[in-house]
Amino acid sequence: MTSRVMMILLEERLYRNIFASHFAALAIIFPWTSGNLFHVAWQGNFESWVQDPLHVRPIAHAIWDPHFGQPAVEAFTRGGAMGQSEYSLFRVYRWWYTIGALMKIFIFGALFLLFLSAISLIAGWLHLQPKWKPKRFVVKNAESRLNHHLSTIRVSSLAWMGHLVHATIPASRESTLGGIISYLYYRIPKG
Repeated sequence: MTSRVMMILLEERLYRNIFASHFAALAIIFPWTSGNLFHVAWQGNFESWVQDPLHVRPIAHAIWDPHFGQPAVEAFTRGGAMGQSEYSLFRVYRWWYTIGALMKIFIFGALFLLFLSAISLIAGWLHLQPKWKPKRFVVKNAESRLNHHLSTIRVSSLAWMGHLVHATIPASRESTLGGIISYLYYRIPKG
C-alpha cells in the first residue's frame, strides 16, 4: 500500500475512534449526574424544604460511616433528619423548585439518565463496528458537524424555554396538574 492510502486509513480510524469516544463520555456523564440527583432525592429532605424553605435547611445526603462515634453522630445529626447527614450547599434544591419539581417523585425521574447512558454505550459500540462506522466525509466535514451541534443547541434551548413557560411558571402558581397533585398530597392528613 502506498503511504497516501495508509494515511487515509489511519485518519478514518482516528475519526471513528474520536466519534465513538463522544458517546463513551456521555455514557460516563449521564450515570454520574443521575447518581447525584438520585441520592439527594433519596436521602434528602426536599419535600420538607418545599413546605418551609426559610426554616428547613436542605440535606444533601446521609453519612453512613461505621467509624463515627457518638459525639460525631450528635454533631452531624441535623434537624429533621433521622441520622447524621450533611447540608446541601450547592443550591440544587432551589434549582429543582425553580424548574417546577415540587415532589421527590419528579427528581427520581433522573433515573432516565441511566437509560440514556445505556443508549450512549450502545451507540458508541455500534459506531466502532465496520457496518456502522461513520463515513470519512461526514466526520471530516466541519460544516455538517457545526450544523448538527448548532441545531442540537437550538432545539434544546427551545425545549427548555417551552418547559419554563408551560411547566415552571404555572407550577409556581400551582395551576398545573403537578401543582394540584402537590397541593392534594400535602393537604391530605397522614395517618
